[in-house]
Amino acid sequence: MTAEERLQAARQAAREGRHQEALEGFVWFRHHALDEQPSLYGVRLSYALFYWMELADKYPPALHALEALREQKAQALLRGEGGRVLFHDVISIDARLDRSRATYELYLALAEGRPELAAECAQLALPAIAAARDYRLANQVRRDPEAHIRDLADCLRWDMRCAKRRRYTRAPARWASVKNYAAAVCLDTEITAGIGRLDEARRLAALAVDLIGDPSLRADARVEIPKPAAHGPGAARFYQRRPKAQRREARHQRS
Repeated sequence: MTAEERLQAARQAAREGRHQEALEGFVWFRHHALDEQPSLYGVRLSYALFYWMELADKYPPALHALEALREQKAQALLRGEGGRVLFHDVISIDARLDRSRATYELYLALAEGRPELAAECAQLALPAIAAARDYRLANQVRRDPEAHIRDLADCLRWDMRCAKRRRYTRAPARWASVKNYAAAVCLDTEITAGIGRLDEARRLAALAVDLIGDPSLRADARVEIPKPAAHGPGAARFYQRRPKAQRREARHQRS
């Protein structure tokens, strides 16, 4: 059985109530999938963890196992073992557990004890640093925001060209690409506003919209990229909190 087949078998076991068998399958996939198929790197950090958390909602030992695995890997990093891949592994678990503060604290510890590794991992840790509202640190470790937004816009245009070549998937691909673009832009504008440069943050938000050539795509991005605020939670978290119904209503009013 391939690693992908093992993952699907574990998911099926979870659906059928064979919870311990499912957990063993997810643990195996976490430890061994990349040995068999390195291309499963992204699946391992996303879908596989999503399936694990589905199981954890019904089977508490699965949650305990994931928490223990996260702690084990974090301690290895702090002992000087592993590198960027291990850090990515840990923070992917933090993200599924909704514990961005744990990622932030781990990054601070690495910045103190393993500064070279912290520098390699800064972009991975950036959302958690911003979520902790440590905007000074976030500004220190991020890329130049305007250059980053221009690169993001280039990537969005490329994604849209690729989506046009795929059958049946253009609409879902388009929506996912716009959401990812908006989230990345909002992170940059939040950090910029957070260090007291509100006018610059608003200029960046407007630039991110203006860089999109397709009128329909630009209109969607305008809905998803709110005007940065001066106080309170930043634009990125405001974006995350907006109810889906509110976003749909805004798109309806625009059309």
